[in-house]
Amino acid sequence: TLIVVEHDREVINNSDAVIDFGPRAGVDGGKIVASGTVQEISSSRDSVTGPWLSGAMAIPVPTNRRPGLAVPEVVDAKGKKTAATAIPVEQRAIADSLRVIGARHNNLKGINAEFPLGTLTAVTGPSGCGKSSLVNDILFATLARRLHLSGMNAGAHRRIDGIEHVNKVIRVDQAPLGNSPSSNPATYTGAFDLIRQLFSELPESKVRGFTPRQFSFNVAGGRCEACSGNGKKCIEMHFLPDVWIQCEACNGKRYTEETLGVQFHGNSISDVLDMPCGQALHLFKNLPAIRRILQTLCDVGLDYVRIGQSAPTLSGGEAQRVKLAAELARPDTGRTVYMLDEPTTGLHFSDLAKLLEVLQRLVDLGNTVIVIEHNMDIIKAADWVIDMGPEAGQGGGQIVVAGTPETVVDYAERAAKSKGKLPRSWTGDALAPVLKSGPHGERPVWDPDDMNSIEGMDIKEIGAGSKMPWEADGRVWHTKNAVSHTGEKVEWDGRILDEVVTRIEQQEGFAPVNWATRSIVEIHGKKASENWFLHALTGDRWMLKLKFRIRRGTFRKHELIEQLQFKTANEMEHIPVYGNDARIKTSMQRGWQEVELKVHSWDEIDTPEFWGFIDRAIEGFLGPTAGKAVIPQLEPWQKLGKIWHTVPQGFPEGKTPAWELRTVMELLSMVRDMDGNLIIDWNHQKEIRISLPDVAHPWMRISTKEPEALQVSMVGPAGEITNKDFRGFACEFLISEKTELGEGHAEIRISLMTPEQLQAAKFQSIMTRHLDSFRAQEKV
Repeated sequence: TLIVVEHDREVINNSDAVIDFGPRAGVDGGKIVASGTVQEISSSRDSVTGPWLSGAMAIPVPTNRRPGLAVPEVVDAKGKKTAATAIPVEQRAIADSLRVIGARHNNLKGINAEFPLGTLTAVTGPSGCGKSSLVNDILFATLARRLHLSGMNAGAHRRIDGIEHVNKVIRVDQAPLGNSPSSNPATYTGAFDLIRQLFSELPESKVRGFTPRQFSFNVAGGRCEACSGNGKKCIEMHFLPDVWIQCEACNGKRYTEETLGVQFHGNSISDVLDMPCGQALHLFKNLPAIRRILQTLCDVGLDYVRIGQSAPTLSGGEAQRVKLAAELARPDTGRTVYMLDEPTTGLHFSDLAKLLEVLQRLVDLGNTVIVIEHNMDIIKAADWVIDMGPEAGQGGGQIVVAGTPETVVDYAERAAKSKGKLPRSWTGDALAPVLKSGPHGERPVWDPDDMNSIEGMDIKEIGAGSKMPWEADGRVWHTKNAVSHTGEKVEWDGRILDEVVTRIEQQEGFAPVNWATRSIVEIHGKKASENWFLHALTGDRWMLKLKFRIRRGTFRKHELIEQLQFKTANEMEHIPVYGNDARIKTSMQRGWQEVELKVHSWDEIDTPEFWGFIDRAIEGFLGPTAGKAVIPQLEPWQKLGKIWHTVPQGFPEGKTPAWELRTVMELLSMVRDMDGNLIIDWNHQKEIRISLPDVAHPWMRISTKEPEALQVSMVGPAGEITNKDFRGFACEFLISEKTELGEGHAEIRISLMTPEQLQAAKFQSIMTRHLDSFRAQEKV
């Protein structure tokens, strides 16, 4: 008894019995829809294979093959012009092509092969005749080495002409997307980056202070740490294969409860990862950026695959179609060569039709697709066929015929009549009845504008119309409902902030309190020119940070520590915060004295000493210097603020900036888009400093008075951003692990000349990733 899992038409037609599964793939399959003889299957209404066997369904032979050829006007010896259409196709000159000259690798006999650009080309012939030697070992290896600096060694040949017509080569094989469980169709195609950004834009995420990093299962933050975001735990078995079991902490959902609490139309990020592509496409139908990628996954026949399905569980054919979908979803240059080696392996007739449609779509974009193939449905639909042989091994290594499928069939008929004078084309013999049986029809040409015309919302518009709670009622948010930067409700007593602000409001000389930001409450002097008096930082879970700016010399640190009697963190047994440092700090900031207090409970501040401190701080701000400049003789950068950093003054004498000054504002606009809570400090002669609200040292410094370039310096964890991330960027950069912050930190220095350099596709994503890692390192 022989049981075969098969899609090949000839094998099925010659079988004694057929069991047909369906009706579709994935969760929509798993049933026997028909069984019996080939004739019974062919006539069954429920069978998904029968119509392809009976001919009721078939891939049409295209009547509009791509020319890809230059048709020169020929003049004979008598001066008579020959019509272009009268010239046999095999005698026409190929306009733009890749020409392999003198290929002699393995069994190749020093052949010359021409691959027309902008076409679907099928390389055919018996197994072992030299197809892979020509396409993979010579053509692909040479293009990869020349175009992408690959270390591959090409097979023996003289040269390849026409490489200047292409700028990229991609081999799309059936190898797994990756061996890691964290690799999946969503991450491979880039859809998951957009989905994470979408979830971070939801109102609930903004309330909790979640960034896209929160929704990643590859980094700490929002993932379940018990299983490192895999949803499963690996049990190592001695002398046996490892066993994976569901994580009992998250029940396979990969994320913490706080992260799963953010939902889009009732679906958490875990629910989205478990959705089949078709269902996810419906969920995100009004978001063109995400829909475009999911649509391509469905177009290649993967609508049944879960977008978060682990890569090792995908079949070779599924992995190959994910790769094709990723290519279709990317911005296209139209000068790419795609190479596939027998992509129809393991595909049903209906899957094959979808694959062929995708290949034709790539060519419609102006690319070139080269396929090594034996399947007649692919060969008959190709624009150009290079048939090799005539036999295998030493009997092969030659090009028997090259041209359209019709040309190959014509040659096969002539070879059959030549009584051995012409090498036989096995492909032409098999292709003849396929072309004859048809059906014939015009191949629809894909218009990329159809995808670009999808209407909907930009991801950043999600939740834009929703009023944040701090915008609706900032006082209630900050004193009763505040949520920390990590998403938990704050544990410090909100009465502290309410009473401190009330006491300040009772004094004249202050502007109205600004409650309308997520994690900062700010009180300024009454005049617009005056500095801020209070910054209350409400984003820490356990401590409310109160920062006061007052006249120099108003307080002495040791006297304040003695007066207020705040315990150290180690002495506060009921909260998980540690340290022996005093919770009171003083420093000098641009001529002011800055005092910072970290407070937790009402009891520790409801004392005459604390309220005496508040009254003295108010007096220190509204005293003799109230409303006046901090420094009697202001420097230009103190007078002009941000304007100073966008004008051609302040550069070394006799030098003018070689970079465009508007680059500064473009960069800062990008930074504000990343995080609206960042603090931008303009009040320095030669640089702008950008800091997180709760971190003492800046995250970014922008040197604006260097004539050679706008110098940007970012500090963060070592190893988070590497030279590989900047590959292809049109700007100079340097990564150094020698920083003033010591071991574990690295500094990235970038030199910018124009705003256009900021438009690189990954520039903002790299900066966002770096900011998230800096925030995590500082535990903000």
